[in-house]
Amino acid sequence: MNKESFEDYFEHTNMDYPVGVYYMDLDGMYMQRVRAHWHAEMEIDLVREGSAVFSVGGETFTVRSGNAVWINQDRLHMIRPADSNIPPIIISILFHPAYLFEQNDSFLAAKYCDPLKNNEGLSHLILSRDDEYGIRALENINAILETNLKLSFGYELETKSRLCALWLQLLEKSSRIDFDPDRVSQATIDETRVKEAMLYMHSAFSSKVTLDMISDSIHVSKSECCRCFKRSLGMTPFDLLLELRIYEAARRLQRSEKKTESMQDLALATGFPNPSYFNRIFKKFLSCTPREYREYIKKSHRDALNPYGIPLTRL
Repeated sequence: MNKESFEDYFEHTNMDYPVGVYYMDLDGMYMQRVRAHWHAEMEIDLVREGSAVFSVGGETFTVRSGNAVWINQDRLHMIRPADSNIPPIIISILFHPAYLFEQNDSFLAAKYCDPLKNNEGLSHLILSRDDEYGIRALENINAILETNLKLSFGYELETKSRLCALWLQLLEKSSRIDFDPDRVSQATIDETRVKEAMLYMHSAFSSKVTLDMISDSIHVSKSECCRCFKRSLGMTPFDLLLELRIYEAARRLQRSEKKTESMQDLALATGFPNPSYFNRIFKKFLSCTPREYREYIKKSHRDALNPYGIPLTRL
């Protein structure tokens, strides 16, 4: 997400070594999902256990254990379990294209970087063990993970080499995909609108927000606003607004300086008109009351709201 607008989202790579590896056990994450977000880094998600449902670029698809998905930079995406009884475990690699293509190397960037990075129709690629490109890509992905867990001498160069090989495999796979220009155009429009609406909701969630206000923020009708959210994320604007408000409430409960905040003050600060409604919605989303959640956070001693999982590499 836009870092200036979503301050709670930490910077998970840096320009000295713009690669991050994260362990995501959705069973221990907020609402057992990775909330809808976007970022400047490209993302590779390898499903190690279970199956995960991804929503990317106006498409919703399932990735089984042993397979992976590559997500282009700045693309809106969300991840949830395919089976609520078996939350998946995912290893996520995030990297910035600048690590592979220097800004002053215009020839390589134009020939190899831009066709992948700037392709509006290429929001993601599924990397499956059932095809030759997927098999070779998965070999490189697993090698990158091993390298970044060992952190032996030269791991940065080894990672860069593997990422370059993976990049070429992604280019080869993408060159064999026929894009429907109408679908791509609609998905791009939907994603742009939904991202703008999310930025608006994040800035206004603590006050009264109506569907009229959300649709006005992106200059479309209420019905078209709902259709955009449905096509992009499979949910309504109001469902996303409630999820954001409950997330903000959970975040305030987790912060030590908010331990003394009353439930009434917390409800009003996160856009709920009264504590009763706040408690009911909080329990609907997190299966516990705000007070029970506060006690859980005290005992768990971990950041359950971390949207990217647990970092496995030095940043």
